[in-house]
Amino acid sequence: MSWPLLVLALSLGAAEAAAQGETMRAPLPPERPYDLDLPSKQAAPAIIVPPPAPAPAAPPGPNSPAVSEPEEEGEGPEWPKLTPGQKAGAEPAFDPNEKAEKPGITTDPGTSVACLPERLKLILGKIVDKYGAVKVTSTWRPPWRARRGSYHKRCEAMDFRVPGVRPRTVLDYARALPEVGGHKVYWNGLIHIDTGPRRPW
Repeated sequence: MSWPLLVLALSLGAAEAAAQGETMRAPLPPERPYDLDLPSKQAAPAIIVPPPAPAPAAPPGPNSPAVSEPEEEGEGPEWPKLTPGQKAGAEPAFDPNEKAEKPGITTDPGTSVACLPERLKLILGKIVDKYGAVKVTSTWRPPWRARRGSYHKRCEAMDFRVPGVRPRTVLDYARALPEVGGHKVYWNGLIHIDTGPRRPW
């Protein structure tokens, strides 16, 4: 007998017993497994225990070799420092015959200058006034694409180039602006400026 029919029969029996003045105990419903009791079809995820953190290094002594600090900024480990055959200190790559797409500020696909603070927008405006055009290639970057401590994660840094103009010439001009914080020219001709402390690296 199905459960609804059993309930109906018991209800009718209880009504008859109540009419005759007899007390009757209602039976408990049949047991059924609850969801938590069912065997799990999905395997539990593997627990990955990270390796223990390395012990802090002892402070350098007088005879210890110098250790250089990692760079705060940069395009990530996939960017080589120089192009093949390029010597250290060589002029960064640029095309002297490159023409701007249009006057003013242009951006690479997926790049926006809307998030930049006014300080960086002012710098861009001054560079456009001087050279006529600027191509912005990077502003905000997600944490997985930016180095630790990068100003790009807060949209307080920009990488750009001025088509057809020597990158070091543009950097020399930008360095003279009081609004410029961190500044650098990369091997591929991109110029980096951020709102951090005034420094090259």
